[in-house]
Amino acid sequence: QVRATVAALLRQQGRERPIGVYWLARFIKRHDDIKTKVGKRQEAARFNFFTPMAVNWYFDIRESEYGWIKPENTVNVDEGCIMAGFGLDSLVIGSSDPRRKAFLKGSQSRTWTTFIEAVTADGRLLKPGIIFKGKELQQQWFIDELPGIADWYYITSDNG
Repeated sequence: QVRATVAALLRQQGRERPIGVYWLARFIKRHDDIKTKVGKRQEAARFNFFTPMAVNWYFDIRESEYGWIKPENTVNVDEGCIMAGFGLDSLVIGSSDPRRKAFLKGSQSRTWTTFIEAVTADGRLLKPGIIFKGKELQQQWFIDELPGIADWYYITSDNG
């Protein structure tokens, strides 16, 4: 995609000479602030709804409506998902900062297993939860296999 974009820009400027085979590798080497990394595939809807406007709206509402809530009653909940049956993460170009992840937008509709963890503002850890796609869950499946997480919350939903 980078090569195609650069080639299109050069054509707009009237430069028809093709980009060399090693141009992209040399470009990355010349710029310390970028590097290649493996991009994590994400469902397209997650990109489309996570906007600066949505984030600002959330924090404005939270402060005006819930700023009075005590720290022990304020909970930070983190949700993550594992996409089943799809492992085509790809090499992409992004920031050289290891804390900045590279995500790939995908139109795939896949089965998700969701995990939820939470901590209160005063530091208490709450039991994590796992949401599987399905109708019923046999919790005894986890007791023998994974005793360290047998007391977590496990539920099912129509879409995981």
